[in-house]
Amino acid sequence: MGEMSKVLVLTKEDIESLVTMDDAIAAVEEGFKAFNSDRAVVPFPVALNVPDGHGDIHIKPGYMRGTSSYTVKIASGFYDNPKRGLSTSHGMLLLFDSRTGHPLCFEVDRCFLTDLRTAAAGAVAAKVLAKKSVSKVAVIGTGTQARMQMIALSKVRKFDELMVWGRDSKKSEAYASEMSKVLGVKVVPAKTAEDAVRGSEIVVTATMSASPIVKVDWISGGTHITAMGSDEPGKQELDTRILARADKVVVDSLRQCAQLGEVHHALEDGSINESDVHAELGEVLLGKKPSRESDKEVTVCDLTGIAIQDVAISQFVYEKAKRSGKGFYIEV
Repeated sequence: MGEMSKVLVLTKEDIESLVTMDDAIAAVEEGFKAFNSDRAVVPFPVALNVPDGHGDIHIKPGYMRGTSSYTVKIASGFYDNPKRGLSTSHGMLLLFDSRTGHPLCFEVDRCFLTDLRTAAAGAVAAKVLAKKSVSKVAVIGTGTQARMQMIALSKVRKFDELMVWGRDSKKSEAYASEMSKVLGVKVVPAKTAEDAVRGSEIVVTATMSASPIVKVDWISGGTHITAMGSDEPGKQELDTRILARADKVVVDSLRQCAQLGEVHHALEDGSINESDVHAELGEVLLGKKPSRESDKEVTVCDLTGIAIQDVAISQFVYEKAKRSGKGFYIEV
């Protein structure tokens, strides 16, 4: 008779009740620090395309040295799903015992934790790279991530006005109506991306664009830009000249951003060299490299999403679930 393992299963609803945005920001910050302290074991992610279903799947394994589990995340986007009345994203995080390899927990989050940790990373970037005092910010995009990025940003910076731009003006108007209530600030749908960006002190791009939206001429001194939509070689949100203009370009992972992110495009067209990248975010958090040094600097953070974020947040959820009695066990 073979060995049986008891595995904790957590639904999206369980997970939502266990973790707040503040929890996510704290966990992700620790993950970035681990990444730049030789405590993270993070291989390059696997990208699987399923052209028959117009879908793509990202598989991200990771481990933080000295912890009792490792994580494998599987997150998918199937872009015809809305026509079927289904959500675009799905996925789960699988935790295994780091001593035996036995499964410990299946976090069936339907991409909630991916969305949460991605938004949290944007807040961590803004915390160290944006000016301390801002009044006007902008978001490019109107989807889930555009919403969550602003909720996360509001945890680390106070702002009075949010400009939003999306390709569909009706979605921009719906976003403004909804998010003004959520954030308690003035939210204005911009007629153009330029109108949104000009004069904004923090700009967050959260789209699936395949060509640059934000132009270098729109950026004034003191602006911080977080670009998080470009997580594949074919995606791009920023004019590469913005990275050449920036006083500091920071990345989550240089190895990954050089192949997938905004940095990838700027390297490819010669706008910058790898040596022009100021730091990885964990290095700034650890004080190994300086953060913003004046209110006149233009800073850019290129976030492609690294597995250590998933490791950090999935472990937090698992430990809290065990303490609170959430979820149910199955034998496998």
